[in-house]
Amino acid sequence: MRAAQKAGTRGISRRSGTIDAARAADFRRIGRLALLGVATLGASGLGACVPKPVNPVPVAPAPAPFARTPYVQNAGIHEATVLWMTHGEAVDSLRFRPSGASAAWQAAPVTDRGRGVRAARLVGLPADAAVEYEVYGRSIRSGPWTFRTAPEAGTRDTLRVLLFGDSGWGSEAQIRLARRMERMEWDLAIHVGDIAYYDGSETDFTDRHFRVYSRMLTRVPFFPSVGNHDVRADDGASYDRAFDWPEAVAGTRFYSFRWNSVLFLALDTSSHTEDVEGLSEGSGRQYEWLEQTLQTAQTDPTVKWIVVYGHHPPYSHAVGISGHGPPYGIRTNLPPLFDRYGVDLMAAGHDHHYERSVAVRDRRPVPDGCGPVYIVQGAGGASQYARDVGSSPISAFASRDYSFTELLFVGDRLYGRTIGVDGATQDEFTIRPYAGPEAPGCGE
Repeated sequence: MRAAQKAGTRGISRRSGTIDAARAADFRRIGRLALLGVATLGASGLGACVPKPVNPVPVAPAPAPFARTPYVQNAGIHEATVLWMTHGEAVDSLRFRPSGASAAWQAAPVTDRGRGVRAARLVGLPADAAVEYEVYGRSIRSGPWTFRTAPEAGTRDTLRVLLFGDSGWGSEAQIRLARRMERMEWDLAIHVGDIAYYDGSETDFTDRHFRVYSRMLTRVPFFPSVGNHDVRADDGASYDRAFDWPEAVAGTRFYSFRWNSVLFLALDTSSHTEDVEGLSEGSGRQYEWLEQTLQTAQTDPTVKWIVVYGHHPPYSHAVGISGHGPPYGIRTNLPPLFDRYGVDLMAAGHDHHYERSVAVRDRRPVPDGCGPVYIVQGAGGASQYARDVGSSPISAFASRDYSFTELLFVGDRLYGRTIGVDGATQDEFTIRPYAGPEAPGCGE
């Protein structure tokens, strides 16, 4: 299903706003925290008391002439995008075929996104099929690599999704988590933002994301949502060059996609645009798109699950500098939409810990299946800002330990497992599809 769209009255570019505005907002937030006695921070950034991102020394860079090895984006039933980066001027090429097929290799046209970033759109692919591809930079081959396309709706009963966030720090914990992710089989990966600290520059993305996850990204379609650190450098131009997504509205960073019976909606809570600020007022293009897409999904019998993800969490109980709190009225305006239209899971990051709620409706705990579950998965390897993690009546589990989360959809159950750097399971849970307030046992 392609999400219903509604054009707004204000044409806002995804690059509107300035770096200075982003930093000023951060400094105002930091100043408020300092006044509360959380930390004493310098005006030049987050201050000496907070560690800075590091270069992931144990991870080798991509072999020349590649600066970023190929990675899969915006995959669907019959198409996908492959991107990569090469050093300097080069005439790059890509060829592909269904894996194991007797058909000849096909060439895909390559576009230049600037700064050495190349992209090729692969079309005419079979559904739910392994696709083999090779990329050539200066006649040097990278590959062959293999990824899998999405299945037709209703043809498969299982889906395994990697959920992680706040990862791009270059830390030992990030690298150890990445190696565990690589050893698992995923249909796709979703990220809840802050992919590349500190500023989301071209170098930050190359060193702390593509370099760390290169072996996984060649074969696992990666669907990002944008974090506040991802759009500091050149107001997100590096982010826009690095990734490809099915734009809901031209020039925006929010979107939706289907994978079998699951509808995913990636929110933009971080760009400095009116589309983001409108979330605080319950209006604007992104809010209208979100409501319309959820309303359409509610009447679509092929949609069994709805997952919303974005950077800033409506509910979080981090204590200390990591307890930023939800901006732009997210807690006020978004949960009522999720309650009304049957969202099953909302995942976010921003606060550097892992936290899971019970089912929640109208800000109150309700029985499983009677409301959305909220997850904060900001434990992907960034500095552990959270001094502690508190609790509330809606809390089910919380931890400051580094982790990622496996989401396994099987029929009418979603099985979740959160895994730490040592491979141990930190949290396990099961979610039933949101039946709505009128379902038996869900009423007042």
